[in-house]
Amino acid sequence: MAYECRLRIKKVERSLLNVQKDFDSINRKLNVRRDPFNDIIINNMLLGYRYLNTLLDKKVKLLSQGGLHHILELNHLVLCGDDPQVRKEHIKHITATTDRFYEQDECNIGHLKNWYNENKKKSAWKRAAGVYILHLSQPQLFFEGNHRTGALIMSYILASECKPPFVLNIANAEAYFNPSTLAKLTRKNVVTNLWTLPKIKKNFATFLRNQGREDYLKR
Repeated sequence: MAYECRLRIKKVERSLLNVQKDFDSINRKLNVRRDPFNDIIINNMLLGYRYLNTLLDKKVKLLSQGGLHHILELNHLVLCGDDPQVRKEHIKHITATTDRFYEQDECNIGHLKNWYNENKKKSAWKRAAGVYILHLSQPQLFFEGNHRTGALIMSYILASECKPPFVLNIANAEAYFNPSTLAKLTRKNVVTNLWTLPKIKKNFATFLRNQGREDYLKR
């Protein structure tokens, strides 16, 4: 794997700020309304995207055993930022999240790692979509921040192979949020694992491929 690309953080920031300005209009079009897209969300997402560049520089294999703790850190970043004092104030949540991440019976990071390894010959878009939908469907990987953390994981999988990352923008917002909500409302079980979730994953992989913008990448 080459890891020859990086994310253009200024471009990412501009897209997120544009979404914030137009969020009321976007929200009215969604099947399920979202919480306000505030400054804290944007600032913490940018911390996450910068963290992805650090991982790309280090050529980290995110879904390998040695890379899994970075996924946990992405969730901490989107929820708590990187201020040590804020982290200290939320230590109970961070500890509970860590336990859930590694030990939850029906969906822990080991399940996602195994799925990824079993599907490593598939395209980057299919792997990114698969991890995201499994992460987001019930039970979710994290207590909170699953959409945002999932967006970062997808972006890393794609950018590590020099494919355009997923960055929320005005053009892709509706097509991102609606299937994400469908996945969030779907519970993992024998029937959905065979029929519903594969269909959602397939459609979402197509979405990821079609929405990609080269200007988010620095080659």
